[in-house]
Amino acid sequence: THLNTYESVTPDPDVDVIIIGAGISGSAAAKALHDQGASVLVVEANDRIGGRTWTEQEGAPGGPIDYGGMFIGETHTHLIELGTSLGLEMTPSGKPGDDTYIVAGNVLRAPDDQLDPNLPFVPEFLSSLKALDELADSVGWDQPWASPNAAALDSKTVATWLAETIESEEVRRLHTVIVNTLLGADPYEVSLLYWAYYVSECEGIQSLMGTRDGAQWAWWFGGAAQVSWRIADAIGRDKFLLEWPVDRIEHDESGVTLFSGQRSLRARHIVIAMSPLAANQIRFEPALPTSRAQLQARAPMGRYYKVQARYPSSFWVEQGYSGALLDTEDVGVFLLDGTKPTDTLATLIGFIGGSNYDRWAAHTPQERERAFLDLLVKAFGPQAADPSYFHETDWTQQEWAKGGPVTYMPPGVLANFGAALRDPVGKVHFAGTEASFQWSGYMEGGVRAGQKAAAAIAEELERTANKGALV
Repeated sequence: THLNTYESVTPDPDVDVIIIGAGISGSAAAKALHDQGASVLVVEANDRIGGRTWTEQEGAPGGPIDYGGMFIGETHTHLIELGTSLGLEMTPSGKPGDDTYIVAGNVLRAPDDQLDPNLPFVPEFLSSLKALDELADSVGWDQPWASPNAAALDSKTVATWLAETIESEEVRRLHTVIVNTLLGADPYEVSLLYWAYYVSECEGIQSLMGTRDGAQWAWWFGGAAQVSWRIADAIGRDKFLLEWPVDRIEHDESGVTLFSGQRSLRARHIVIAMSPLAANQIRFEPALPTSRAQLQARAPMGRYYKVQARYPSSFWVEQGYSGALLDTEDVGVFLLDGTKPTDTLATLIGFIGGSNYDRWAAHTPQERERAFLDLLVKAFGPQAADPSYFHETDWTQQEWAKGGPVTYMPPGVLANFGAALRDPVGKVHFAGTEASFQWSGYMEGGVRAGQKAAAAIAEELERTANKGALV
C-alpha cells in the first residue's frame, strides 16, 4: 500500500513554466516571466532559436539574411519596445522611386504608390479595396466570430466574394495575388470572415500592402531572429533546450508533464507558442476540448516561398524604381527591395504563396530561378539576369513550422472555433502569432501573444503563492 501511495504522488515541477517553441512569441513569453521572477524553460524542436524568424548572419554574401519573418510595422509597439530594450536598431525598409505592377501582360509604373487612375481597371481596384476595408471594419478584430454576419461570411470563400462583387478580371487577379501573398493560400481556400478579420486586425488592406509604411515599415539591423537570440542570452542559453520536440502532454490541476520520446519535464504551467497546426502534432492526455482540437485539426498553414536575389548594386533604384512589384501574370510574386544600409550587396526579395506556390513548386529549382530572373528582367532590365547570389526558402519544407507565413482558415472554422485560439485549457496557455488579438501573422502578433500568456500565468502564480502564504 505504501508503495502504491508513493507511486501515485504527482512529481514536483522542475520549473514554474515551460514554453514550447523558441520563436519570437515563446521567447517574449520567457523573458516576461523570467523578468517577474518565475523559473522558465524553453523547449524547441529545431536545432536553432527563432522559429519563423530565421536569420543567417554568415550564410550569404552581402550581409545577414532573413529567410523568414522580418517586417516591423509603424504601429508594432510591443516588438519595437522589446527589440530596442535588447539593444537592437531599426532601419526603414522603403526605397525611393516608382512601384511596379505587371497586369494583363503590361508593366505599369506607380509613382507615389499610385497606379494611373486613367487605366480602365484602376477605379474598380480602388473601390474594391475600400469595400474590403468596410467589410473588415464590420467584422473587427476583437471577437470576429461574434460579429453580426459571422455565420454568413464564414460560409463563403474570398473567391466567391470576388466573383460576386468585382467585374474586372484584372482586379480579381490583383486581389488573388494579394491573398496568396499575405496568407499563403488562394482566395478559393480562405473564409471571407477570416480574411475580413485578418485585414481588420492588421489595420486595413493599405497597411498590409504597404511597401514603405504600414506593416512593412522597417527591419532590424542584423536580422529578425536576433530578438530571440538576445532574449536567450539575457535569461541564459541553458534555459533553451534545442532538438526537444514535444510529442505528448499530460495535464491536470497540479501541473503539466511534457514528453519528448523517453525524456520528460514537469511545470506548473506551460505556454504552447506554436501555430495551431504545429500544436496538432502533440497528443494531449486528457484530450483537449472539442473547440481547440477542431481548430488545430482544421486551420492549415499557408504554403510559401521566399525568394532572394542579390546584386552588386541597386540598379533598379538608379533607374527610378523602388523595387516593389506586384505581378499577376508570370510568377504571381510580391517583390520588395530588401537592402539594408550595412549590406555590401543589394537584395530583391520575392514572396510567392498559395496557388502561385503550387504552380511554382511544380518546376525544377533551375526552372524556378530562370523564371524569377526573367520576371526581374521584364520589370527592371537586363542587369537583373545575373545576380551574385540566389536563394529560395520553401517554408512547407520546414518540418516544425509546417508552412508559412501564417495560419489561414477555410470556411466554417473561425465562426465555430475561433475563440479557442486564445482561451487557456487549465494550466495550458496558447501563444504564437495566431493567438494575438492584433497583428497575427507578424512578429508583433507573436510578441503580444507571448506577453499576454506570460501576464496571465504570472497573475496565477502570484495568486497561488499568496494562497500558500495565507495557509
